[in-house]
Amino acid sequence: MKTNFKNKLTSFCFLLVLSVTLGSCYGDGINPEAEVETIISDFEGNDAVTVDRKGNVYVSEYGQFVNTGGNGTKVLKVDKHGDVSEFITGLSGPLGNAIDSYGNFYVNNDNNTARGDVLKVTPDGTRTVLATIDGWPTGLTLDHENNVYVSNFITPTVHKITPEGEVSVYANDPRLAGGVGIDFDRKGNLVVGNFSTADILSITPEGLVSLIATIPDITINGFGIGYITVAGNSVFATGIAVNKIFRVTLDGEVKEFAGTGEPAVVDGPILEASFNGPNGITADKYGKALYISEFGGTGALRKITLK
Repeated sequence: MKTNFKNKLTSFCFLLVLSVTLGSCYGDGINPEAEVETIISDFEGNDAVTVDRKGNVYVSEYGQFVNTGGNGTKVLKVDKHGDVSEFITGLSGPLGNAIDSYGNFYVNNDNNTARGDVLKVTPDGTRTVLATIDGWPTGLTLDHENNVYVSNFITPTVHKITPEGEVSVYANDPRLAGGVGIDFDRKGNLVVGNFSTADILSITPEGLVSLIATIPDITINGFGIGYITVAGNSVFATGIAVNKIFRVTLDGEVKEFAGTGEPAVVDGPILEASFNGPNGITADKYGKALYISEFGGTGALRKITLK
């Protein structure tokens, strides 16, 4: 009996190690038969996407570029049942967004390509300008202490803003100019996607910048990577001009993950589905699903269940 138990325990441990190894090597357990579904069609939200702890999805409506900013005016909320509401109104070309553990919402507002405001909205609706950033502040993300990190399309910087509104330059590197998508990896490094060059860059806690990978042949008329999100050990990036989603490992391997390349809203298996200008992207808290906004056509909110 003892021998049988020992053999079974050994087999169980082997299978457990094997499953963990395979999960790590082949995509953090991501379902290779994942499918794309449309949550909302004819959707005005076309920029950054955030998911809160309850599974509500928030999407900035940047609108279209007019003069020196977007003509969008709001952030939309989509609850778990697919019902859409106007979460924040009266904005001016909102870019990026993030929500902290207390329910405070952050969004870049009133950008004019010379400076922009990082707006904080509390759960009771109180609005304050947390900071004003020179250049063209774009993407936002948060650390565990609710410090805000801001990428920039014009200046070669990432800024850090404390909850008290103290602003500092977290990193400065020529390759950061054009940055939009921004997120943390599991090791505490910031990952930035460059809209213009399709570079994916990593920034250490000490502010050192290095290249993870460049997604080849996707930049058209200056449109490369829309936004990025980190899920597990992978970076997922939207190819806004080529209508595809890319997956990049943290050691630099680039693969096409979803989309045929046709500018259309078609659901189905990830390599058979189509996107129309995929732009914003985020993963839920547990890395089980991706949510994607679209910049092309009438817009749509899409979902890919990863696990």
